[in-house]
Amino acid sequence: MPQAPTSYKYFSAVIILLLIGIGAYVYLSNIKPKPLVSGAVLVLPVKIVTPKSITDVDTQWNAYAAMDVLIHQLTLGVSYPQLQAEDVINITSRLDKTDNVTSSDINKIMAISGAVLVIESSINISDNQYQLTYTLHDQNQSDTSTVSAASIEQVIQLTAKLITNILNPNNKKLAKEYHSRLHSAQLIQAITLSQQGDLLGAEKLLAEVIQNSPNNLLASRLLGNIQLQQHQFEQLDSTLAAAINTAERLSEHRELAQLRLLLAQSYIETNKIEQALGVLNLAKTNAAKVKDWLTLGYISQLAGVINQRIGRNNDAREQFKKAIEYHQMMGYPIGQSQALNDLAELEVVEFNYPQAYRLINRSYELIAHRGLNDLENTTFKIMSTIENKMQHR
Repeated sequence: MPQAPTSYKYFSAVIILLLIGIGAYVYLSNIKPKPLVSGAVLVLPVKIVTPKSITDVDTQWNAYAAMDVLIHQLTLGVSYPQLQAEDVINITSRLDKTDNVTSSDINKIMAISGAVLVIESSINISDNQYQLTYTLHDQNQSDTSTVSAASIEQVIQLTAKLITNILNPNNKKLAKEYHSRLHSAQLIQAITLSQQGDLLGAEKLLAEVIQNSPNNLLASRLLGNIQLQQHQFEQLDSTLAAAINTAERLSEHRELAQLRLLLAQSYIETNKIEQALGVLNLAKTNAAKVKDWLTLGYISQLAGVINQRIGRNNDAREQFKKAIEYHQMMGYPIGQSQALNDLAELEVVEFNYPQAYRLINRSYELIAHRGLNDLENTTFKIMSTIENKMQHR
């Protein structure tokens, strides 16, 4: 029987090796971790586990203060804007209260916040060292690591450097020293009472915090929010005036933006419309300096509401569009949906029913996809109004 030519055998071997190489490449490509897409990063409260036998624990630390410090120690660049401590507290308040965060909770947090990465962590003590175990959760995988140091502050700083190197390896910016305003046990209790609806109890505690720590701008702003809800405008003016003076002295632009947003809301309630627009312009400048996209989104949304109220519909439309863009930069679905709803209602006023319907459908799809049930009724009501208008044209 004639043997196959040597060249044919060589060719067959090459083909086989090529197929093996392609198969190996495809396999390795599939198991290789996919790079994280740009988007918001959310740091969960840091669970602090201390054995009862340990007496020399850093007692001033709590889950929220540790979270806040970790947020401020991270230097992730423009590709990964971070949700701030209050945003995280508001988002996690929508979850069922449990001691442990489940994978279902992580998925829900991502859906509500729009975050592309959730950082879960805990601190415990072992061999006179503080160990911080952190897990980076994205849509595709979860990676866990452990860091050790001599104090909670040091272990948080070290963890922040490691995570920064992963997400922003070309970073040249040094993290600034930061002391969290959430170290106050009274402040944490006030936030809890406020979430439970006990505004009077929260108000009393916040007043005590401010009396003991006049520079605690977070406490001042939370007190201002309660005073606004209770229409205590005289007390609110006093609270905000003192807080804004302090924030200006300390060059706290993020706080200035949010304090001025609150002041603008109070001006609207007391029919000082032009003053409200002026304050919002200042707030925009403050928020832009620290790239606080979330606050910029809410500032633009409120500016849109004011402009629509005084009949400047074109200006209102532009502000609502800016609000949507800012919230899209954070991937924040709640803000996007609210701004889309406002813009849809403006188009109804202008008799642009087809455009209004397109906008409200975008909002409804976002709500349904993200499971934002508390926004569903409002959005569906606007949608029904638009459908009725279109039917009776």
